[in-house]
Amino acid sequence: MHRTLAPLLLAAATFAQTPSTDVSVGVFPFLVGNMDGRIAEIVTNCQSHGIDTLYVSAFRATGPSTGDLWVTDSAGDWNASWGAVRSGGAGIHLQNLITACHAANVRVVPVLKCFSDNVQPDNAAHKQYLLSVIDYFVDAWQPNGQPVYDIDGIALDYVRYVGGTNVNAANVTNFVADVRQRIGNLSLHAYLIANRYTFDGPTYNGVFASYASCISGLSSQFGQHWEQLAQHVDVMMPMSYTANGSIYSTYALHQAYVRQTAAYARTACTIAGHPTRRVCPVVKTYTGDSETTTDLTIEASITGALLGGGDGYQSFRYQHLVNNPSWWTKMAQYAVPGCNWPEPTFAASALRLTATLDASQSQDVDQGSSSLQVRYDFDGDAVFDTPWLANAAQTHLCRYPGTWRSTVQCKDSTGHVSTTRRRFQAGSAVTLTPGYVNAIAGGAAQIQLDVGPAGAGNLYLVLATLSGTAPGFVWQPGFPVPLNQDFVTNAFVANPNGTFLSNGIGLFDGNGRATAIVTVPPTLLQPFLWQTVHWNFLSVDLFGLPKCVGDSKPLLILP
Repeated sequence: MHRTLAPLLLAAATFAQTPSTDVSVGVFPFLVGNMDGRIAEIVTNCQSHGIDTLYVSAFRATGPSTGDLWVTDSAGDWNASWGAVRSGGAGIHLQNLITACHAANVRVVPVLKCFSDNVQPDNAAHKQYLLSVIDYFVDAWQPNGQPVYDIDGIALDYVRYVGGTNVNAANVTNFVADVRQRIGNLSLHAYLIANRYTFDGPTYNGVFASYASCISGLSSQFGQHWEQLAQHVDVMMPMSYTANGSIYSTYALHQAYVRQTAAYARTACTIAGHPTRRVCPVVKTYTGDSETTTDLTIEASITGALLGGGDGYQSFRYQHLVNNPSWWTKMAQYAVPGCNWPEPTFAASALRLTATLDASQSQDVDQGSSSLQVRYDFDGDAVFDTPWLANAAQTHLCRYPGTWRSTVQCKDSTGHVSTTRRRFQAGSAVTLTPGYVNAIAGGAAQIQLDVGPAGAGNLYLVLATLSGTAPGFVWQPGFPVPLNQDFVTNAFVANPNGTFLSNGIGLFDGNGRATAIVTVPPTLLQPFLWQTVHWNFLSVDLFGLPKCVGDSKPLLILP
């Protein structure tokens, strides 16, 4: 053992026994074959050995703007021009896997191989293609509003230059930032190059290069600048592969190497201003590259990950664990028993513009549902609209009628956070009774406004136009109004409670309702025969902050 390394390792030996509650395994169906019939086996192995998360290889780029999908196309909208689906039958039914895993509190994160030696991160068209693939996984919905793939995040593999030249780290960082924006509040994971030469070459004696040197080398050679990536990535996964063979041959050196990768990843997160980002080194549980995995190399790698400040570890790969039962045992030795992350259960629905979001049935094997905390992103803009709250249903006033995507995060007492999403429809807020008025005889019509109880007490202003609904106007950022402003709009805004319109301005009642009445004298509208007056409204709270707008409804002028 190296003389400067030995005291440090011996002093920390007791801490290496601390088990992890962030234990994961990588499943790569394209290397195995058809794994549909093995879903129950996978879940049982996770439950038996304290595995909290499955990383499943779901897509692999094979060239510019093309790749292979290795999961069943449950969404039904995979673009055939994007690449093949489950070539030769290999792969797994991801939707079924997620259902089975979530029933056991196991999280599922699909892995997307982004680049290869024939398509590099400087290919703008390919990066746009990859974002479309991302959309395929995160923006497919069932009729009940649940995601087709209720995934617990997205993991990026080969998110780097692969044997390329003219490496520009900005191309990698900017792509990861685009993915971050695309997936909202879902967890983003990234496999990080942690090659031993950069850390310890050419001598491989456990006297590691400095942090600055390693970060610079990984950035200039592969385009992965760990500090920059930590701005966007929730889980940093250094690929710390080591086993008995040509480079390291002692327990101490295996452990030291993985420990150093974890420590440098933790340092990168801290310098980036995100010290609580999760660090989970990926350790070698397969034999290859002239190296042989053993129980002790796995133990050395896992303890090194935890000693270096890692939150947990990922074994790579599942199929080799199945073939080597003692490797499972070694993983379980350093895993808290059971699947320890919360499993959010989320219901979302809307009455008019009032949405009810309820995660109160979320579960955790370690604590009761009522003791979990939740927070909501009501409108899917990746900004949480509530702080962490006690686990109870929340109501929310949608900004306008239409389709909304909401996100909930659920946190347990140990700080583990799981995320899920739902899509729902906010309904119409404007009704006209009747939907016409006589141009000759005149008449009256009721403009009934109903935003639901979340809008109770807010101020509203009725709008009208003879100029149609498109393109409309944006009242405030995020508040599009499908109504074109014209002289009619201006007239009623100037006099919302006048001769022709009563109750055109006022407060919603306790149910979020109000009724305005438009009264038309005989012959007044004769010049506008067969035209349409569209009606809508704006609403603010008592502090003057914009709260919602409606959907424009037509009042037809008949002879």
